[in-house]
Amino acid sequence: MKVYFAGPLFTPCVRQTIAEQAAILRHHGIDVFVPHEQNKRRVPPEAVARAIDLGLIRQEDLAGRPGVDLVWDLVRNGFAKAEDLGIPPATPESVFEVDYGGLSAANAVVALLDGTQVDDGTACEIGVFYAEMRTDPSKKGILGYVTDSRSVRKAEHGYGLNLFVLGVIEECGWVTHDFSRIVAQLIAWGAELQADR
Repeated sequence: MKVYFAGPLFTPCVRQTIAEQAAILRHHGIDVFVPHEQNKRRVPPEAVARAIDLGLIRQEDLAGRPGVDLVWDLVRNGFAKAEDLGIPPATPESVFEVDYGGLSAANAVVALLDGTQVDDGTACEIGVFYAEMRTDPSKKGILGYVTDSRSVRKAEHGYGLNLFVLGVIEECGWVTHDFSRIVAQLIAWGAELQADR
């Protein structure tokens, strides 16, 4: 079972939430593609050496974490510029290529829907996956996840989501604030995929 975990990736808190939920899915044997994790793949080995030469990373720091992770944290947190470390820039083409590859390989989408409105990239990913579902029986569905108390209080009214986005999700899945329901559904879909083989 392959899952694409969609959601905004612009704050440490959201990235941490997605990472924690992805770890739960991985613990259950689910293969999870998390878009923001792919950024580290752009970091060439020379970037670690360059960061050490610039005094941004100490040799002893490498004992606790992989150098690629340390370099990416420097860039993401604004302590170094990607180009100064020899990291190729993210372009619309490169982001689309990597993320679409993960999306098209997925059997399901889990979408973090927190905030006052659905993140535009997340809405796009939901729409693209839904379109692929219409012709690919290996694509099982879309599950929305909310943790935002403003949304949870409106559960009986569609979580306050854009009605078109909610309609797409409810056509092939549902929205919940209980992540254990998502885990259970993904396991069930995974079993269906195994039975179809």
